[in-house]
Amino acid sequence: MGAVIFYKDNCLLYEEGRFYSCEGRSLKSFALGALVPARKIVSLSFKLPATLAKEQLDVQVELKLYNEGGLDPNREYAIDYLHYPLEHENSYLIEAYAIAKQDLEESLREPLRRYGFLDVVFPRFIAYEAFYDQPTHSNDLFFYLGEDEAFVAIYQAGRFIGHRNVDSLMQIAKKTGLELSRIKSLLFGKGLKEENYAPEEMATIAALQEIFYKNIEKVVHSINFKRSFFALSRIDKIYLDAQGQTIDGLREYFVSFGLDGELDLQPLRCCDLDPKSSSMAVAAKYVQDFDSLEQKLNLTLFERPKPLLEFEIVRVGIALAATLLVALGAWLWLGSVMQSKEHEIDRLTQQLEHNRQQSKKYVAALERYKKEQRRLQDLIDAQEAKRGEIEDTLRAIPFIQQSKEARQKMMNDAILGLYTYRLSTKTIEQNGTKRMAIDVISARNQRERIAKFMRFMIAKGYPRVSTKEITMQKGLYESLIEVAR
Repeated sequence: MGAVIFYKDNCLLYEEGRFYSCEGRSLKSFALGALVPARKIVSLSFKLPATLAKEQLDVQVELKLYNEGGLDPNREYAIDYLHYPLEHENSYLIEAYAIAKQDLEESLREPLRRYGFLDVVFPRFIAYEAFYDQPTHSNDLFFYLGEDEAFVAIYQAGRFIGHRNVDSLMQIAKKTGLELSRIKSLLFGKGLKEENYAPEEMATIAALQEIFYKNIEKVVHSINFKRSFFALSRIDKIYLDAQGQTIDGLREYFVSFGLDGELDLQPLRCCDLDPKSSSMAVAAKYVQDFDSLEQKLNLTLFERPKPLLEFEIVRVGIALAATLLVALGAWLWLGSVMQSKEHEIDRLTQQLEHNRQQSKKYVAALERYKKEQRRLQDLIDAQEAKRGEIEDTLRAIPFIQQSKEARQKMMNDAILGLYTYRLSTKTIEQNGTKRMAIDVISARNQRERIAKFMRFMIAKGYPRVSTKEITMQKGLYESLIEVAR
């Protein structure tokens, strides 16, 4: 048992827990899989009724992706999705994914040229499903940081529940104006702590800290969004998938946002292999164990050709050939007297088979036309509905945008203030654009930072900033600060 994994222009054979070169090997007997970049995938989350049958669910997911996910009706897409039953609701949470056929063909040009098919095509963030050999209660983040792709995948008790794309190493290099090799050297050598940098490097570490702060802020927002569906109470481990490298100070960024749990940061290791090979080993295990996995995505449009005997026409042909052999024996036995009759039977049999095949073609063509008609009608209906939604949205945009900007500014001001005065929080609750309640925690020798933070918020334009009694427990001060316009 094994699997072949393609990534970019690389091909590796994974067999019995070890990697081998693909060169000189016959690979078609193995499962063939390939990774596609997450940045090229369109993703969309939404709810659908749990009463829908599988076929209805497939249709509704596709319509949602076209109507709300922005898919181009003139392009062909590979589409797949995960669905999660929601407690106390008769509905599913749908995580849907789509990628254009053209993007697939560009990313998979080499394996398609060599073999013409791929059994499993998938984004890397779902592959960590194969990381867990045994059931687990651990809630984990997988932080993949590559040259041209980066994301954080969220797993609850070994089950994938979402991901968030972040800046790759090349994007970080572009934003800082540094070379890619220099970015790698700094992040994996000195990390994100100021004390590891020389005075002349302060501008560089400040730029890196700002990039990671914004990226992790996005991740924390995604985690908080998932909490409303999955009761995600803590994060136990953070696996850094960066070819076995570590980033000094990365854990503290997650801690600063008030995430509960141990947040144990460690390099990804899998399958008794060295850390540099672990990431590809997880991907290869995903392909190898695909049929037995509970959660899986497959975005292939290039299925393996079926064995010849699986085709109906071949089975009919074999049956017909067997019949003809029997008939031939009968002809030899009956002699020339029955020869004319047997010829007539053979002619009628062939005519019947010809008519049957023609009938199948017409029925199949009719079904295709009906299906195309339904698809076009669905597209027309969807476009009409979309036009109405757009008109409603255009009328509401000014009000929505103003409210969204006010809410976001209030949250950003609060986070900036907390970050400026190095305060930790238990909770942040925001009520519209007018009020916010922040439960602040500080050490015994940092109590005055609470007052500085309150003055900071007043200076930011929130005239009503107040706090209830400041309490102390286990050497920590806790205060509930209320901010209002």
